[in-house]
Amino acid sequence: MSGLAWPSAEVTRLETEVLVVGGGVAGCLAAIQARDAGADVLVADKAKFLERAGSVAGGVDQFMTPLGAGEEWDTPQHLMSFVPTLTDGLSDLDVAERAVHELPRVFERLKEIGIDFTDPATGEYFRTRAFGLPGEFHLNFDGSRFKYQLGRYTVGHGARFLPRTMMTDLLTDVSGERVVGAVGFNCRTGERYAIRATSVVVSTGDINRISRNISGLPFDSWHYPYNTGDGHAMAYRQGAQLVNMELVEATLTPLGFSVQGTNSYAGQGAHFLNRHGERFMFRYDPKGEKARRTILVNAVIEEVLAGNEPIYVDIRHLPEDTKDDFVRTLGVDRYTLPAYFEQRGLDIRSELLPIGISEMSIRRGGSYFRGSGLVVDTSAETNLVGLFSAGDCSMVSGGISAAAALGAIAGRGAVDRLRSTDTEAELDESSLEEALARLDEPLIAEGGCRWQELEDRLRGVVTDYVGMRRSERGMRRAKQLLAELRTEEAALDATSFHELMRTLETKNILLAAVLMTEAALHRTESRSGAAHRRLDHPETDDTTWRKSIVLSRGGDGGVRMEYRSEGEQPEPATTGRAT
Repeated sequence: MSGLAWPSAEVTRLETEVLVVGGGVAGCLAAIQARDAGADVLVADKAKFLERAGSVAGGVDQFMTPLGAGEEWDTPQHLMSFVPTLTDGLSDLDVAERAVHELPRVFERLKEIGIDFTDPATGEYFRTRAFGLPGEFHLNFDGSRFKYQLGRYTVGHGARFLPRTMMTDLLTDVSGERVVGAVGFNCRTGERYAIRATSVVVSTGDINRISRNISGLPFDSWHYPYNTGDGHAMAYRQGAQLVNMELVEATLTPLGFSVQGTNSYAGQGAHFLNRHGERFMFRYDPKGEKARRTILVNAVIEEVLAGNEPIYVDIRHLPEDTKDDFVRTLGVDRYTLPAYFEQRGLDIRSELLPIGISEMSIRRGGSYFRGSGLVVDTSAETNLVGLFSAGDCSMVSGGISAAAALGAIAGRGAVDRLRSTDTEAELDESSLEEALARLDEPLIAEGGCRWQELEDRLRGVVTDYVGMRRSERGMRRAKQLLAELRTEEAALDATSFHELMRTLETKNILLAAVLMTEAALHRTESRSGAAHRRLDHPETDDTTWRKSIVLSRGGDGGVRMEYRSEGEQPEPATTGRAT
C-alpha cells in the first residue's frame, strides 16, 4: 500500500443544475449559454484557473467561420454543402449542420465577450483558405489571450468553478439510463466530491499521451497533455456510445518541437519541399498544401518512407509583410517557439524550416465536422438522458470553432433537459459506491507499479503496432500486449493526490488504446489519409465501410460494436461484439 489516505472519511456533497466537466473552449461556451438561461452552473477542471484550462490555454491563432460578407461561398449553407466531402461518411450530418449554422452566432457571442478577431495591423479580418475547405473561412488573429478572456468571462457571468478537480465517474439513477451527477477529487488536497446535477456536459477534449512523439517527451505534446480521455472513459463505463475511436490525428511540427501551426503554413501560402527541393504535395492531393490536415500528414509520411527526407516548410517566396505575420502568429500557439528558432539559429524568412510529425492523438482524424468521442444528437445529448458532450470528446469536432459551436448547443440542450424535468431522479447509491471504490484502488494497491512506467510501455505498443501505419498482424499483437497491461493496472499505486490523478489518467489512456485497437482492427480498409492507414488494406472501400463504428460497453464487460451511417440509426455489426 502507498500510505496515501483521504483527508476525510466524508465525501463533500455539492448540487447544481448544470455540471460542466472540462473547462476548455467547449466547456466555457456550454457554461455561458446555460448561464444566459439563468441556470445554476458548476464547472470542474484539473487546471488551477479556468483561464488556463484546455488545449488553447496558451493561445490560438485562428477561428473558422462563415461571415456572410458577400462572397457566394461565405455562408453556412455553402459550407454545409461541402461537409460530406470532408467527413468521409463518418459523421452525423444533422449534428454537423447544427454546428455549422451555429458558427456565425457563436462568433458574434465571442465578439460580445470582448474577443478581437481583427488583424491589429489593418483592423480588418485576415482570412485564409486551408485544410480542404471551399473558401477563406479561417480568420488568423492574435489569440494569445483568447482563453484568458473566455475563462474570466465565464466566471464573471456567474458560473462557479471547482479548480484542480479531476472528475472520474458519472452518477446514474436507479434505471442506469439517466445521468444525475459525477464524482471527482481535488488533485492537491484530496477532497472528494459527489456532485448532483440535472444535466452534465462532458467537454474533456481529445486523447493525448497515447503515442511517442518527436521530442521523446510525452508532455511536450501538440495538444494539451492533460486531455487523456477522462470524459470518454467515464461515459463508456456507464454505457454511452463512442464513435470513430480508430481515427487518429497528428500534425506537422518544427523538427523536435511539438507545437500547433500547420494552419499558418497552409493558409498563408507556404510550400512543402522534400530533400530534392520538390514541392511534393500535389502528388497527393489537387489542393496541394491546402489539402486536409490528414492528407498533409500522410504525404509527409510517404515522402519519409520513400527516402525523401528531410522535409521542409518554405516561406521564402512570400511577401515581406506575410512573412512578418507568419513569424508573429507562429508564436501565438506556443510562446516558446520564437526561442526555439533563436536557439537553432534559424531565420525562417530566408531559410528552410525542417519539419516532422507530432505524436498521435485520438481526435477526429484530421477533418472538420466529425469527431472521435461520444455520440450525440442535435442538442448534443448522448444516448444517456441528461448527459451531453461537446468539443474534441464528441462526435462532431473541429478545432476551437466547432468546439465553441457545439459547446453552445450543449449548454442550451442541458437547460432544455433541465426545464423538461419535473421530478428529481433518484440517485443509484451503488453507482456512487463504485465510483468511490475506483478512487480507492491506487491507494490500496500493493504492487508498487508506477504510472510513468506503464504509460511509457503503452505508448510504445501503440506507436509500434497501432500507429500511423497498421496491419492485422501488428494490431493483434497490440491487443495481446494491451491485455497484459490491463492486468497490471490493478497494481498501479499513488503516493500523492497529484500522482493519483496521473494514475487515473493512465488507466483512461489505456482504455482508449484498447478501444482504438478494437475498432481499427475491425475496419478492414484505409480511410482519410493518415487517420486510419492499413498496409494490408490500402484502399478505401466505400461500398462496405462508408460508415462509422460505434462502440459501447457490453453487459459482460466486453466491447459491443455497431455501425452508423450518416443520417441513419446505428445497426449491429456483422461480427457482433469485439473480443
